[in-house]
Amino acid sequence: MKKDGWVGDPIDVVKMPDGSYTTIDNTRVAAAREAGINVQANVHNYNDPLPSNFVNRFTTPKGVPSTWGEATNLRILKQNSAFRGNYPSGSFDMPKMKN
Repeated sequence: MKKDGWVGDPIDVVKMPDGSYTTIDNTRVAAAREAGINVQANVHNYNDPLPSNFVNRFTTPKGVPSTWGEATNLRILKQNSAFRGNYPSGSFDMPKMKN
């Protein structure tokens, strides 16, 4: 990213019920932040329908999402219990990048 800038589709961001915004593609956000470039994003409301071509991507043993909010919640549920308890809408902190 540092060399070529943002390449590829925008990330998807969900406006959570508490008013915060949560991405479901945090690796690309972290890479963009580390490279010092702006992130391109599509913002979805929590209850916006999830397009059918995204359902399998976010389906887990805990559920099949029908909205962007449900997809985000299922991603959060895949995190460890301490994370889920401390950050029910996701975390503002970026993951650490490994070289």
